[in-house]
Amino acid sequence: MNLQDLVDELAETLGRSVVINDLAYRPIVASAQGDEIDEVRARALLRRVTPPRERAYLETLRVTQSRRPLTIDLAQFGAHERLAVPIWHDDTPLGVLWLITGNLPPLQDHHFRAVDAAVEVARSVLAERDTTDGSTARSTVMRGLLATDAAARRTALSTAVRSYGVERGPESVVRAVAIGYDTGVVQRAAFGRALEGVERLRLSFLGEDGAALLFLGRGGEEAEVHAAIAAQAAQAGVLVRAVGAAALSRTDDDLRPVADRAIATAAIAELLPEFGGHASSEQVAPWLLVADIVSDPARLQWYSPAAHSLIHGGDPLQRQTIEVFLDGAGHVREVCEALHIHRTTLYYRLENMPQAVRDALDDGFARSVLHLALKLAVYWEHSGRM
Repeated sequence: MNLQDLVDELAETLGRSVVINDLAYRPIVASAQGDEIDEVRARALLRRVTPPRERAYLETLRVTQSRRPLTIDLAQFGAHERLAVPIWHDDTPLGVLWLITGNLPPLQDHHFRAVDAAVEVARSVLAERDTTDGSTARSTVMRGLLATDAAARRTALSTAVRSYGVERGPESVVRAVAIGYDTGVVQRAAFGRALEGVERLRLSFLGEDGAALLFLGRGGEEAEVHAAIAAQAAQAGVLVRAVGAAALSRTDDDLRPVADRAIATAAIAELLPEFGGHASSEQVAPWLLVADIVSDPARLQWYSPAAHSLIHGGDPLQRQTIEVFLDGAGHVREVCEALHIHRTTLYYRLENMPQAVRDALDDGFARSVLHLALKLAVYWEHSGRM
């Protein structure tokens, strides 16, 4: 997460500049400065430190020790009024987010929600930078579940199981919420915080991976969970493309592979309409295998000449017949019912298939490859690669 992107987006949302200071009142990051800038801010940004007189005054107000936002009157210094929002991690102060409020339109409710979301993001980033923070508080442990270092992830999972009620097994589920690619950092943070606040979902935010927000929660009816997520997304104005869920196993000692499986499941749920935008990894297990096959669609004829002839032969009826025949494991009655045809018609169609297809149907392994290749083609077609 980039603090510069954070303050730039918040500034655009609020219609005023944003600065985050450390505990010594030195600017850590600042947005572009608008017309509201005054001499105090200009000197602070140029010299990378708040002027001594103003700093002494702020220290008398105990700004960095406050747990709540403070309105600061700086008229005695010829400067505009400010809103100071302290940033804390557990019991440790990390910095202060500053907004100029004097001589500007008052902040509205949606502005304050954006500020709250930005503070949540800044807290996470600043806490990660603080190498002296040895806290094992729940938020720190949850953040560590997807750490870059594998040993750190395993330690975090052990701590989560031992101290924070996480279970190794299908009771614990990682959910990947794939959102719109253009969703801003503040909007993502606000949405993530809103989902954590839904009591019946009991989700803990783990972090982001690309355009997916990752949460750890309890198992449940996926349709119900998806509906609750969709309701929160509508309130936040966030596009949810799909939701994928993957459960832990009894032997998992690392959450990263589970999260990866959830992300892949969300991608499949988005691509294939039959899943309605949400799925569990168990539902899409065969598709996960297909999705893991990274290759050029043009090579399909290498894998299965039979599949290639059906897909590129120009007769969709032949392809449909073979796919339903293989899905039905060759049980004639079930296949005929699915296709709404008489068995004589089925036999006629099979007899008149291309020679490559008839050869594949007569060979067990080639028949399996044909079936998988047809499924792979469906995946490719929906992903726009074929």
